[in-house]
Amino acid sequence: MLKYVDQEEYKGLLGTENVPNNFTKLVIEASNYINHNTFGRIKENNPPKEVKYVTCLIIDLIKEQEDKISELGTLKSQEIEGWKESYSTPEEINKNYSNKKYAILQTYLWNVIGTDGNPLLYCGVC
Repeated sequence: MLKYVDQEEYKGLLGTENVPNNFTKLVIEASNYINHNTFGRIKENNPPKEVKYVTCLIIDLIKEQEDKISELGTLKSQEIEGWKESYSTPEEINKNYSNKKYAILQTYLWNVIGTDGNPLLYCGVC
């Protein structure tokens, strides 16, 4: 299974002692998400430090996303006088976090070069 970071690297890069309970699942999911969006251009046995950091950030986003979906009933908006409430749907939460994850990739990996000499996010002629 693809894992760009281990628990010690996670703690060191984010400066925390807390590791999510389901870390193994989250790191595999985050690593595969990154690998998919970088078109397999990352050395699995020696990923760049930027990739390790992005993996940690995406682990946190996936955990946050799962927590929000499990709460199902996340208040999106509220109106006091007319007493209206609106809650986020799982689809809205997934779309929001999909955008957040890709924004992290763009922010930190835009200039990192992959194994083929191209930037990690370069997809060729699209």
